[in-house]
Amino acid sequence: MRNYFSIKFTMLLIIFSFGMTTMLNKDDNYSNHLELFIHQDIINNFLSSIGTIDGGGKIGGFDYNWDVSNFYIVIDEEKAEFYGNIRLKSGQFSREDIIVGNVNVYYDDLENLIFVKIENVDVDIDISHIFNTIPKDVVNINVDLSQYFAEPFEIQAPQPKTTSYPITVNNDTTQIVINNKETQLFLVENGIKIISIYQCDRQ
Repeated sequence: MRNYFSIKFTMLLIIFSFGMTTMLNKDDNYSNHLELFIHQDIINNFLSSIGTIDGGGKIGGFDYNWDVSNFYIVIDEEKAEFYGNIRLKSGQFSREDIIVGNVNVYYDDLENLIFVKIENVDVDIDISHIFNTIPKDVVNINVDLSQYFAEPFEIQAPQPKTTSYPITVNNDTTQIVINNKETQLFLVENGIKIISIYQCDRQ
């Protein structure tokens, strides 16, 4: 029994640290109990698998088609943004633009999930210099991809809200309960950092 207690206690000590830290530290000094870094490439690998989204329409007497590809997001300390390459074609005319959208990243502590929501994914393309016969107020073509990204991406956070470990000492079993005391999410260069502080109690 003593060996079991020693192994379990050592494991808990290594993983969770029984220090008295009460504040999260955003700096890279590893003083937090748990830090998880999610690289933006994880999301971009998924976005790249979408391939191409296309559509078309008519303006005046002209038909046009468009396609959007090369989807990716860029994250830094200030914001997260979505990008895609859009190509518009009408007859012999062709042009390329960048479509940009906002990315809302947040952590839901009740569900223990990280959500990445792509929003406002649309662009107005001014083609007044191409279709001279069309009135100036109707020569913007709007491409809106919001319907394709209506649902957020979900990333499972690894830390449990509460974990209980049975410990047997002198033929008496007690419980060491590890509670997630505080968790926050930060945007950092090229990804997302989620930081947690734990508290250990004997019951």
